[in-house]
Amino acid sequence: MVSEFFQKTWHHWKVLLKDNAFVYSLIAGIFVLGGGWLINTFASIWHDANVYPYVGDYVLQILPVYDLSFLFVWGYLIIVASLFIYAIFIEPEIMPFAMKTFGVMLIVRACFLSLTFIGPPQEFYYMKTIDAEYMRTVASKFFFNNDLFFSGHTATPFLAFLIFRTWFRWVYLFLTFVMAATVLIMHVHYSIDVFAAFFITYGIYAISNRIFKNLNLRFSKRIEMYGWEAVQKLKLKIWKK
Repeated sequence: MVSEFFQKTWHHWKVLLKDNAFVYSLIAGIFVLGGGWLINTFASIWHDANVYPYVGDYVLQILPVYDLSFLFVWGYLIIVASLFIYAIFIEPEIMPFAMKTFGVMLIVRACFLSLTFIGPPQEFYYMKTIDAEYMRTVASKFFFNNDLFFSGHTATPFLAFLIFRTWFRWVYLFLTFVMAATVLIMHVHYSIDVFAAFFITYGIYAISNRIFKNLNLRFSKRIEMYGWEAVQKLKLKIWKK
């Protein structure tokens, strides 16, 4: 069973890599995603070099503050890692589109960060108050204080839900609400950062899907025609004859 799974994955990658359009699209996706990550990171570092005042938030006034740092740090990093694993092994045909869309999301987020000069919420629970030293070390490499609008913890799994097509996408939708609740309960984000993430992320997905729809259909068609299931059906027909 495991052996067949890896054979199927390898077969699908061979089919896709024979299509020059897929190869070029994959390379473009790597550059867009890498560029988006760099731009977003530099914007976050620049913001963290400044001190901004906080503003009031009705939702946060109601919610008590709890330490959910394990979910905030490791939960999010596991989600990000799972996106690559899922795309590589389950839906490789969607990988170029996914990387481009996530890259665009990071670029758009960097633009919004550069427009909003707001400090973290009152009762901000973050890496400075995380007890374990290793948690603070990991958090300081990937997360920042002033990168607030919009919530990347919410947008990332929600965009995965929109992009991927198997039943597992519903797991990402569940994780979207888990991450949204986590950042609100820790007072790491304002409620507007979380609520706006759904609308902005959907808009990014809709625009990206409209631009790359034909390519997505082309790659999906290749898997449908020459993928593992198609080959197995052909072998079965030949065997019956």
